[in-house]
Amino acid sequence: MSALTVVLCIWAMAALCAILFIRGASPRVEREPQPSRARQSRYSIAE
Repeated sequence: MSALTVVLCIWAMAALCAILFIRGASPRVEREPQPSRARQSRYSIAE
């Protein structure tokens, strides 16, 4: 491998590690749990 290829591979690996580190360090944005609607049954006991 040429020196340029080695430098580019190391640079790409460092960039990938930085991206993964920044994504992991960012606060998680959690959505509010949506209230689960009671599903209506097909058949009613009252019938």
